[in-house]
Amino acid sequence: MSDPTPEQWLELHEAFRDYCESAPWECMDDGDVVAVLHPSGGYKGYCVVLGGGGIEYGLAVYLGDPGLASYLSAVTGEVDDDSPEGLATMNALAAMRADRNELSQRDRDTIRSLGLRYRGRGRWPYFRSTLPGYVPWYLDGDEAAFLALALRQVNDVAVRFKAGMFKLYSHENDQLILTRFLQDGVWQERWEPLAAPELPAEDVPEYSDTGRLEQLKTTKTVSSHVWEFDIFHLPIPDRLEKGDRPYMPVMAIVADRDSPLCWSQSHPGPNPPAGRQQDLLVGLFEVCPFMPGEIVVDSPLKAALVQPVTGPLGIKLSVGEVPEADQVRFALIELY
Repeated sequence: MSDPTPEQWLELHEAFRDYCESAPWECMDDGDVVAVLHPSGGYKGYCVVLGGGGIEYGLAVYLGDPGLASYLSAVTGEVDDDSPEGLATMNALAAMRADRNELSQRDRDTIRSLGLRYRGRGRWPYFRSTLPGYVPWYLDGDEAAFLALALRQVNDVAVRFKAGMFKLYSHENDQLILTRFLQDGVWQERWEPLAAPELPAEDVPEYSDTGRLEQLKTTKTVSSHVWEFDIFHLPIPDRLEKGDRPYMPVMAIVADRDSPLCWSQSHPGPNPPAGRQQDLLVGLFEVCPFMPGEIVVDSPLKAALVQPVTGPLGIKLSVGEVPEADQVRFALIELY
């Protein structure tokens, strides 16, 4: 992806300046959603005004069904946006007001190259893109262009709403949301249902390396111990190559309920597929002196991931609380 052109940067800065001057957070909050259809028609940006809580001011644009799913998880309290779990699933663009010291040197160099000047605390523009499994990163040209469009469209809605010229929700159905779309070169709007996001089902394959499982059967003893298993993203930037977008590594851990022992393995790359995640669990069995009689995971999704490994090995699998694994996970996240 190419960097934004100077023209795209200037349009984005101007759109954000106009947006902040209108202060839409005075009449809208993070429960109000305005959808903006991308001019290509390929997906919607679900736009949420930030600032009603008096902490962060700006706009978040959740992209497509994956973005909508991450937004709904956040508003229901299922996932914290700022947590590793939140970042692991988030697909969004953000325009925020920030202090100068919150910007990177690259941000400040871009502003300087455009001949723009900002002063004061909380007055500097901070733009970022977040993709699932990656740390927030700089915008590319397409992202900058769409974020500017979203700022313009939400600003138009907020100005009319603030002036009492417009109601944010349909009179007929409060489950409808306003959608802005471009038709014949003119931005228009209509009420549309906020449909549940459609996400592709992730098929969990049978574990392919049966030779490793057979080797475990012949070399490892199945004990009576109970292990807790977890797999998660660590909030530490890593790259495969210099200049790549930094990602969050995935780490798998097992914690033994019957001893103070735990083991871990990590994957060197972004968003490993299910088969590679299963490899991590098999790798943990290989480095441990024995295999457990039971493995506990904290969700049916993780159980589906683990079963193709535990089933052939004759290890019991159950879903429940994993306090020992949680303690290890929290300690690792705090460490970084």
